[in-house]
Amino acid sequence: MRNGPDDLLQSLSELRPGEAKRRYRRSIFEDFPTKGPFGHCACAYCGTWGEKLTIDHIVPKSKGGPHFAKWNNIPSCLDCNADKGSLSLFEWWRPQAFWTQQREEALLAWVYAHSFVSAHTELGSWEQWMEDTQRILPVHEQPKEKAAFTPPSLILKLAS
Repeated sequence: MRNGPDDLLQSLSELRPGEAKRRYRRSIFEDFPTKGPFGHCACAYCGTWGEKLTIDHIVPKSKGGPHFAKWNNIPSCLDCNADKGSLSLFEWWRPQAFWTQQREEALLAWVYAHSFVSAHTELGSWEQWMEDTQRILPVHEQPKEKAAFTPPSLILKLAS
């Protein structure tokens, strides 16, 4: 982004509320990583790219989600947006046939990159907080290694 006098003048002329809102919405569609085959933005949930997209709130406004926080706004097709309604993200999304771990990772990376957490918290601290507060880690952050199986009889012997 340049900061010459012409660019600043252009920015000043676009600070009208309606234009600012359009630019904000456009930035979500342009910046979101899920794209269709021609580089168009695709629905964050199902991957549909050939229809008009809306902006969905990950944390619904009715449940206290912020309206103009970029981390809480993602592109969504009308069907997914209407179907999700005010349900929590993972409660609604994971049972869907079109859910993929790749899309979930892209969405969580978006949230992390555009949230206060990313700017002020190391990932290890965030994971520790999730563990301390007994919150469920997203699928891509759950441990990949399985703990070695210890037979219950051995556990009893070790405890005594």
